[in-house]
Amino acid sequence: MASSCFFLAADANYFPYACLAARRILDVSGEATPGFILHVGARDADMRVADRLLKNRLRIMDVSALFAQAGHTFRPSNVGTFVRLFADQLPQFADYDRIAHVDCDVLFNRDIGDLVGQTLHAPLLAAHDDYMYFRPGYRNKLSMQAGAPYFNAGIIVFNMPLVREQGLLHRAREVAVAGQLNDQNALNIVFEGKWQTMHPNWNLMSNLTKEYRFSQAYARHFAGGKPWGTQAGVELDALAVWRELAKDTPWAAPFRQRIPFERGVVKRLTRRLDPIAGSLLNKGIARSRARYDGRKMHEMYAAQAIAGEMAVSFPEVLGGFG
Repeated sequence: MASSCFFLAADANYFPYACLAARRILDVSGEATPGFILHVGARDADMRVADRLLKNRLRIMDVSALFAQAGHTFRPSNVGTFVRLFADQLPQFADYDRIAHVDCDVLFNRDIGDLVGQTLHAPLLAAHDDYMYFRPGYRNKLSMQAGAPYFNAGIIVFNMPLVREQGLLHRAREVAVAGQLNDQNALNIVFEGKWQTMHPNWNLMSNLTKEYRFSQAYARHFAGGKPWGTQAGVELDALAVWRELAKDTPWAAPFRQRIPFERGVVKRLTRRLDPIAGSLLNKGIARSRARYDGRKMHEMYAAQAIAGEMAVSFPEVLGGFG
């Protein structure tokens, strides 16, 4: 079996959330998959909390020098998001064939070893992002091929022998800097045609559907409302897990339940008006959302993943909403 590891990356502000997400991975996983938290300038007080919370069960590394040595000028943003573009540069990762990157707003329910242990036929394992298919102009904007699929980079697995051999992360860094792009767009450009479909349960975002929830997810990605922010769309049982993770730390306050029910009701109600908006106002996004079938897309991506297939072109057409 290929040697594997996982990592989370964060700046000083997101470091506490990375620690909590990592603790959840450790709690639901075996000890066979080493883990890392790569940070840029985490505060000393937070480091002390991290040491107590994680108890040396993974390695915490300050990678600020890596950015300084690289000399790249990325677009202004959370610098932690660009750390994943350097997975080929860290000597600590040199011996790993599979490297999973996990965002800080993710809760795992399943052993991460099951994710990194999958058979890979491509440089990358990733999950589709339906949100982008309501705005297909991304293909022209990013100079991608007609129908090119798009993945969410919140949970991805790098097949490092192929990534290193083809210099893909080096190219992603160049593309991100030259175009002043976010890291996810740069990755999608460079890995176009080179990624395999991940089962959607490994990056469950529950976009536009309530049929798939935290309890069913292998890993639930809170790509919209954050459990420490608006909490919109965050299932109450998931929010309870975040609170338990943060209990007895200085990081607990943002996870307090704001209201006695799940937030996001208004947004779900307004989506019911999509057919009207699409017809009367000629709004393409609304028309696509009105035809979108979350169950159909989930099942389609799941079948592709189980078969070990490469990501298909024009998934929105196959799904009947494009």
